[in-house]
Amino acid sequence: MPSTRAIGRAILIALARVLTSLLCLWSGFRAVSDDDYSRVVIAARFAQHPTLDPSGTSWLPAPFWLYGVPMGLFGDSLLTARVVAVLAGAASAVLVWQAARVLGLSERAAWWGALGAVVLPYGAWLSAATVPEAPTAALILFGVVSLGRPEARLRALGGLALGAACFCRYEAWAPAFTFGVLTAVEAARTRRKALWLAAAFATVPIGLWLLHGVVRHGDAFFFVARVSQYRAALGGEQHGLGSALLGVGFSLVRFEPELFVVTALALGWSWRGGESPFGPTAWRPLMALGALVLFLIAADASGGSATHHPERSLLPVFWFMALLAAGLLVQLAAAEKAWRLPAVTLPLALGASLLLRPDVRKTFVDRQEEEQVGGVLRSLNADRVALDTDDFGFFAVQAALGAGKSWALSAHDPRRPEPPRPATTIELARRLGEHEGARWLVTPRDRQALALPLGELRLRTPRFAVIQLNHLDPPTAARD
Repeated sequence: MPSTRAIGRAILIALARVLTSLLCLWSGFRAVSDDDYSRVVIAARFAQHPTLDPSGTSWLPAPFWLYGVPMGLFGDSLLTARVVAVLAGAASAVLVWQAARVLGLSERAAWWGALGAVVLPYGAWLSAATVPEAPTAALILFGVVSLGRPEARLRALGGLALGAACFCRYEAWAPAFTFGVLTAVEAARTRRKALWLAAAFATVPIGLWLLHGVVRHGDAFFFVARVSQYRAALGGEQHGLGSALLGVGFSLVRFEPELFVVTALALGWSWRGGESPFGPTAWRPLMALGALVLFLIAADASGGSATHHPERSLLPVFWFMALLAAGLLVQLAAAEKAWRLPAVTLPLALGASLLLRPDVRKTFVDRQEEEQVGGVLRSLNADRVALDTDDFGFFAVQAALGAGKSWALSAHDPRRPEPPRPATTIELARRLGEHEGARWLVTPRDRQALALPLGELRLRTPRFAVIQLNHLDPPTAARD
């Protein structure tokens, strides 16, 4: 049973993560990309019609189960999804703290390492967004650090964590496979049958998804082709091995530069003192995280990496670095002339922050206006809403409105040709009539003149007009 002190620290770490998430939302942050809203829409659809593969795409299913079940119980609103995201972020922070303890850090170092992971900016944004990156990173981290421990029960928990991560994001597959191989070799060498179960926990989900690909899509690796085709359609290119190696390596430095400087200096200081900061089995979690980095390099080189913000996948590595840095700093603080470390580290960390840290907030989408439109339509109990948007912003409207109440006149899928947008009121009325009688239309303000003859203007924002459709046969004047 955990001690009262341990429970108290877990609660404080969870509350700290909730605070950072709320601060991110208070600052205006809502989503990393339109994929965040698309995931909410799919989860809401899953809440109404549960299925093992909610998206039917290359996206792995567990995040939709995580969000879909609460949305089925408490409503398919965007608020429900954000509450789930904040709570999942808090649970992830606690799991990072548990990983620090499994890693063998002292209670003090584990505490500071977990808090360090909480305040890292990129992890804070991802923990506030309705995406699976933070839970996945925490599961990966816990799984790989369990490789350094001999206890079969702990190794089984690590395997379960990695297996769950494998149903969330593909980058988890590399450390999970490494975990499975290392654990299986150890099981064969030591004849500890319990370790075979841990290896199975980590790797069976990979096999199940590959089998799903064969049965459902006719190709075990269907997701590779889909991701590559979509990336290519958006204009993404294969970077080649050298470019990918430099790109991923630089991302490790650039997106958390202060953390990299502190960790590098603490490592150097520790080795300079003649002490290795790693135990005899530390190479195992390092090998598993190294496999993750190599996986990202290979994906980038082959054109199969994420279509946006690929640095998200490095979050487990960033959090591991935070734990490592905390352990080293606490250890070095007890040494003579410990003041030298902060005296050197703080100026260099500040310089790295000013020179290297990008303002990634400028790359995040701003869909607050689309959310407003969807929220107003939801308050009006609107359904059969047609969305005529210039881009993927229709996902944000759908997420705020609720499942099954709207459709997009254009999916904006670069892989599939679509008919041109209606250029006249007659063409617009015909297009709307193809969808079993639309009752509402959301359209950009520069196109509202086409739609006004078809209904009544109910809402106008700086970029959008919301029209309640009275009839789909335009007046005679509109036909002339």
